[in-house]
Amino acid sequence: MKDTVIFHCDLCAFTSLRMSSLNRHMKTHSDEKPHVCHLCLKAFRTVTLLRNHVNTHTGTRPYKCSDCEMAFVTSGELARHRRYKHTLEKPFKCSMCKYSSVEASKLKRHIRSHTGERPYNCYLCSYASKDTYKLKRHMVTHSVINSIITLALAMYVLYISTIKIFTIQRNKHAIVV
Repeated sequence: MKDTVIFHCDLCAFTSLRMSSLNRHMKTHSDEKPHVCHLCLKAFRTVTLLRNHVNTHTGTRPYKCSDCEMAFVTSGELARHRRYKHTLEKPFKCSMCKYSSVEASKLKRHIRSHTGERPYNCYLCSYASKDTYKLKRHMVTHSVINSIITLALAMYVLYISTIKIFTIQRNKHAIVV
């Protein structure tokens, strides 16, 4: 009987039954992006990511849904579509409660409600969020405040300018006795 070999990533908890999968995974830990799009010069870690990106330029959608007419750029988009529209499967399950999701990213965000982790930090104040959407929504408050400050400064400058003009005009037309 053949022993099953499991390949482990030295940098995270990733495991695989295939060395090729581990090699592909290891690229996620690197900042190196040797594969460049010839249409827009955007760079990617893997050939697969580059191919998917080029498909967005060309409009090619090689992944066809067997249940409807939809087609997708990536196999991941197709899998997500099938779970949302056809199978209603929610394979990503929370180990701390009964929550389950169609997408791994949504489960990851949900788990933060148990752990309290808030990895997305505002660089202008101490606000932190468990997801990017809430951080972006928070950032709008800074732009609104900045807009109000800018408007107030503009009104102040206009006020000072008006007083100066009024003073100049008054002095110019003053009656001397």
